[in-house]
Amino acid sequence: MNYLLWDIDGTLLLTNYAGVSAMKATINDLYGLDNFEFTYSMAGRTDTYIARKAITGIQGHCTQEEVETMLQAYAKRLPDFLVAKKGHLLPHVKESLEWAEKTPGYTSLLLTGNCEPAARSKLSYFGIGGDFDYSLSAFGEISELRDDLSTALWHKIKAQDPDVTPSQLIVIGDTPHDITCAAAIGARSLIILTGSSYTREDLEACHPWKIIQELPADPQELAAALA
Repeated sequence: MNYLLWDIDGTLLLTNYAGVSAMKATINDLYGLDNFEFTYSMAGRTDTYIARKAITGIQGHCTQEEVETMLQAYAKRLPDFLVAKKGHLLPHVKESLEWAEKTPGYTSLLLTGNCEPAARSKLSYFGIGGDFDYSLSAFGEISELRDDLSTALWHKIKAQDPDVTPSQLIVIGDTPHDITCAAAIGARSLIILTGSSYTREDLEACHPWKIIQELPADPQELAAALA
């Protein structure tokens, strides 16, 4: 079995900053800051990292309970912002996921910095929530660090499929964090440029397995890209 480990934002879809807006609204709800601005790139970061960094920046310290409270509140806020911001799927995502589902020897999982409720909200809103095995996926609650997510996912897959090798895992993403978390477990990384906020040169410097401009319209081209 080959496991396709999909990132969400910038790889499968763009929310038109619904997540950022929902997180800002949550910070206002919890801390009374209606003009909070993130001063760093959130691309490829986990929700746990984003929440902890925001809370620490506001009050100088942060507990795990405060992170969990923020992520729970954020997940409740997010659906309304998905509707308001009107994002979109990236090219050929539905066709690629349908191909993977119908093709023997492939299964689609999630390796995403989104906390699980946020991931489910985004995927459901854009009509692709049923295309993934959530039980083997890894989400942003696990850790601040993306490498910890890939390690946790690897252990789950290995427990179910003892003969699996790292070469059977392909991380599909759009940031350097996707490349490094793939490398952390010996997996391959396929980078999609379409929704990325990084340049090809930035990404090449991190030594991914492959970079392609967008998911191909022809499933046979996707099969070739994954070979």
